[in-house]
Amino acid sequence: MICVTIACGSHKRMIEEWQNLANDRVKFVELRLDYLRKTPELHRLLPNRPSAVLATVRRKSDGGSWKGSEDERLKLLRTLIAEGVEYIDLESDVAPKIPRYGKTKRVVSYHNMEETPEDLDAIRNDILAHGDADVIKIATTPKSLEDVYRLIAFMKKSNREKGKPRTLAIAMTELGFLTRVLGRKWGAPYTYASFSDRRLIAPGLPFYKTLRDVYRYDEIDSDTEVFGVIADPVAHSLSPLVHNSAFAAQEMNRVYLPFRVPASELDSFFNNATEVFNLKGLSVTIPHKTAVINKLTQLDPAVEMINACNTVVFDGMNRYGYNTDYIAAALCIETAIAGRPVPMSEKSPLNGMGAMVLGAGGAGKALAYGLSERGARVIIADRDVDKGEQVAKSLGCEFCPWEERGGYVVEILANCTPIGMFPNVDESPMELKSLRGGMTVFDAVYNPETTYLLRMAREKGCKIVSGVEMFVGQACLQFKLFTGKRTSASFMRQIVRKELSAIHE
Repeated sequence: MICVTIACGSHKRMIEEWQNLANDRVKFVELRLDYLRKTPELHRLLPNRPSAVLATVRRKSDGGSWKGSEDERLKLLRTLIAEGVEYIDLESDVAPKIPRYGKTKRVVSYHNMEETPEDLDAIRNDILAHGDADVIKIATTPKSLEDVYRLIAFMKKSNREKGKPRTLAIAMTELGFLTRVLGRKWGAPYTYASFSDRRLIAPGLPFYKTLRDVYRYDEIDSDTEVFGVIADPVAHSLSPLVHNSAFAAQEMNRVYLPFRVPASELDSFFNNATEVFNLKGLSVTIPHKTAVINKLTQLDPAVEMINACNTVVFDGMNRYGYNTDYIAAALCIETAIAGRPVPMSEKSPLNGMGAMVLGAGGAGKALAYGLSERGARVIIADRDVDKGEQVAKSLGCEFCPWEERGGYVVEILANCTPIGMFPNVDESPMELKSLRGGMTVFDAVYNPETTYLLRMAREKGCKIVSGVEMFVGQACLQFKLFTGKRTSASFMRQIVRKELSAIHE
C-alpha cells in the first residue's frame, strides 16, 4: 500500500489535492497538518473524506514544520483521535502520553535527521514496551550504504517476529531509495510517496505515480527479483523507466532500481548486494565501468579488451561481466549506413571505412572496439593525451590530439563525450566546417536526442544516428542477459522519447 503525503499551506489546496488523489485511485493519504499556515480546521478536512487518512503533526526536530507550542500539538493529536481518523502518527516519546481511543490505529515513529543509530533494536523495543503501536516506523539518515544495509536487515528481522506490530524502516536521502521501494518485499505495511513531483517534502521521498506506475510497488512481494543500475549520480538515469516498463509489458515479477553508489562504497555494495536484497543483475555506468571489473568472477572477452563493463549478471556466488555498449553502437551505425539491420554474420558495411571517435572514456573505448571489430579504421581523439594514446594502443587504433580532430577525412564521426548534453545544448565537439555531406555522424548523448552536433550534421546532408539508438540497443541486450527473453526495441524507443519530451516541456 502506498501512503501519499499531502503537504500544503492552505486548507483549500489540501482538500483539492486529496480529492485529485482519490480520483486517481489513491486510497490512503497522510495529511501533514504541520504544513498548514493556519490552525488546522478539522471540520473542513475530516467529514466526507475521500479516502483513509494518516494524520501527522510533525515537530521541527523530527523534520516537520509545526509552528505552535508543544501543548497545542498534543491537544491537536488527541482531537484527531477523538474525531476517528484511521491512523495517527505519534513520535516514540509522545506516544506514552496519548492513550489509545476508538478505532484509530497508531503509527509510533522515530526520526533521526542526523544519523542512523547503531542500536535500532533498542529503539524498537522501547516502542514495543511503551508506545502501544500498531505500526512501528523508524526513519533515519544514512551516512553510508552500510547504514542502509543495517536498516534493511533490521526491517527483515523485525517483520519475521509473529504477533508483533509490523515495522517500516526508511533510510532517507537518495542513498536509501531502495528501502522505500522494496520495503514491501521485507514485510513493511506500506510506504510513503509525495503528492507532487515538484515539491521536496522529505529527503528521498518519491512521487506516487513513479512508485505506483514505474516501480509497480503494489505488485512487489517476497519473490520479486531485483535488478538495477549503479552510478553516481544516478537520479537522471532512464534505465529504471525502460527496464521496469519492459518487465511490466511481459508481466515479470521483477523490479529495477537506481542505486547511488559513491566510488568509495563500491566494495561495500558488492559485498552486500546479493545477501541483503538478492540482486540478480546490474547496469553499470559512470564512474564504475572500469572499477567494477575486479569485483567480477568471469568476464566476456570484450570486457577485457575494452576494460569497461556495463552489465553484470549474478548467478549464486558468480558475477558475470559483459559490455553491451560496443555491440549496440556498432549495430546502430551499420543500420544507418546500410539502411537496414546487418546481421553479425554478414560482412559489415563499416569494413574499410575511416572512423573518428571523440573521447576515450568508457563509451569511446566501447565504440572504438565495436567499430574496429567490424573492420573500420578507427582514430581516437581525446583531450587527455596520455589516456587517449593508451586506449588507442590497447585497441590497435590511431590516436590524434584533440586540437587536430577536424583535420582528418573520415566516413564516420562518433561523439562519445558529454559535450552537447542537457543543459549545455548549444555546445558541439566538432565545428560545422569539419562536417562533410555523406558522412555518418553518431552522438552518444541522448538528452537531447537531436544534439547541436546532429543538427549541424543534418544541415550538411550527413546520415545521423542519435544516442537514443545506442541506449535502446544496449538496454535490449541487457534485458536479454537479465531475463533470457527478448524485448521490443521500438517499445523501449517509444518510452525513452516520451520521457525526453516530458523533460523538455
